[in-house]
Amino acid sequence: MHLFRKIIPAGTLKENIIDFTLVYNKYKKPLYNYLFKIVRAEMLAEDIMQNVFLKLYDNMSRIRHTEFIEVWIFRTARNEAFTHFRRTKNKVEEDISDYESVLPSSNLIYDLEQQELIDLIEEELKQMDSAQSEVYYLKEYSGLSYKEIAEIMEITEDLVRSRIFKVRQKLRTAIIKLERG
Repeated sequence: MHLFRKIIPAGTLKENIIDFTLVYNKYKKPLYNYLFKIVRAEMLAEDIMQNVFLKLYDNMSRIRHTEFIEVWIFRTARNEAFTHFRRTKNKVEEDISDYESVLPSSNLIYDLEQQELIDLIEEELKQMDSAQSEVYYLKEYSGLSYKEIAEIMEITEDLVRSRIFKVRQKLRTAIIKLERG
């Protein structure tokens, strides 16, 4: 099922709003997750996401092949995030824990172990090459296919597979060290 007509005509405002709403509802959560993992700041991720969707709405009449809408959205988001980093020269890095909500837990030890594992994974990803960690975030947190990731990052599917494999191997090694240590 396509989110909107195969080729978007310069339709009515009502049709454009409906089309936009369908696209927005489908991609808002995976796009936010992706951006949050890149910028590590809740408000900044929301701001960038809003800018991406504003650009999408402004350009809907120009997008001719809607089967590529997901690639367009994620590529635009990636470009917006990198533009932000260039402007601020990588000075934006907020602590994720400041934004995490504290949930009541029936199993405190399990929750602490899970948080320790999440922290380990995040720390390992920070130490990796940004191209590797970005591919991992796109795959694991946004649920994109290898093909979609390749199109967004403008690399081959084989390179996407290779990077994800290497990241998973590094994470597996780090987790094994944690379990033994």
